[in-house]
Amino acid sequence: MPRAKEFDEAEVLDQALELFRARGFKHTSFADLTTELGVSRQSLYDTYGDKQTLFQTALQRYVNRALDGMRRKLDEAAPIREVLTGLFDGMITGGCSNGSPGCLMVNSMVEQAPHDADTRALAQVHAREIEGLFASRLSAAQRAGEIAKSKDPVALARFLYHTMLGLSVASRALGERESLRTSARLALQVLD
Repeated sequence: MPRAKEFDEAEVLDQALELFRARGFKHTSFADLTTELGVSRQSLYDTYGDKQTLFQTALQRYVNRALDGMRRKLDEAAPIREVLTGLFDGMITGGCSNGSPGCLMVNSMVEQAPHDADTRALAQVHAREIEGLFASRLSAAQRAGEIAKSKDPVALARFLYHTMLGLSVASRALGERESLRTSARLALQVLD
């Protein structure tokens, strides 16, 4: 008869996610994971396989949560500029907070995606999903007369996604909250 799990898989996955987010994949050893998660090496192997599989599982969990949060934000009934300003301000505030490890997806895109096919594939799917959410909301705003009919919602969505990535990296690296807010507002002028 198989032994019952000695730990809560969701809780351990969330803890692993935060370790990867704070330290990155390369600087989080399997020994770090077992020590800080309080789970034996064999239990981690039995449940998640190797470090790469645990990382990918944690990254997917993070992405799913981030997408849910973005959907909720973009579904707000406020005007598009207000919604996007709030979205970017939230990212900047979170990224500029003291000790913020930043966005796990963006960190992973920089650290892992150039040489890890699994991370690159997840990053590409993530990009298309975010762009799709933006395009859908922008199309609705266009139908409501908030954006000119001549604007291409798909091109705008891709631009806003790239803006989001840049703000995420800059907020963690520079921490210049007000200058980042100025840049975000300048980027939103593309909607005019």
